[in-house]
Amino acid sequence: MNSNPLPQMLLVYKVTRDSFRIAERAIQTKDPKAMQRLLQRTVVENQNITDAKSMIQKSIKESDTLFVLNMWATFERFLRDDLQMRGRLLLGNQPPALGHSIYKHFEKEVEFWKPVEILDFLKDSLFQSQTALIGQAKQILAYRDWVAHGKNPKNPPSTDMKPLAAYNTLNKIVETLLCYPPSSALK
Repeated sequence: MNSNPLPQMLLVYKVTRDSFRIAERAIQTKDPKAMQRLLQRTVVENQNITDAKSMIQKSIKESDTLFVLNMWATFERFLRDDLQMRGRLLLGNQPPALGHSIYKHFEKEVEFWKPVEILDFLKDSLFQSQTALIGQAKQILAYRDWVAHGKNPKNPPSTDMKPLAAYNTLNKIVETLLCYPPSSALK
């Protein structure tokens, strides 16, 4: 059975954010010896406080965008794996050779389905009463596409996606899917 990969990603995100907080505190340390020890062998070691703060703030923003991108990629992999497990029902078709052939094709083709189409059929089935959730997932996908394709300033996303908001949305979808595990009849 599939398990939810997103909580581990949230933990990594929180540790990263804590690391940025520690770096910000280190550059503001008043004791010069302590500051030198804390910052040795770092990029900000020889920067003035203003430049170091600016570098850290830019790094936080870039890290946030990359976490959203990675969170989407992990979510999408979960969806494809989940669909492939659900498709195992095809193995029960008669004659068995036909069922296996159909499943082999299905399993391969799931890898090429467009994410927006997967979200659409989830919206039309399991999430009929939560269409806004799927809409939010589509916004995350649009943001992911923007980041993954170079952040074109001429075509920015409609929303500035935050990692925690992306996590909350995608996690609700994963948790809902996990409430309805694939049939265990054909394992």
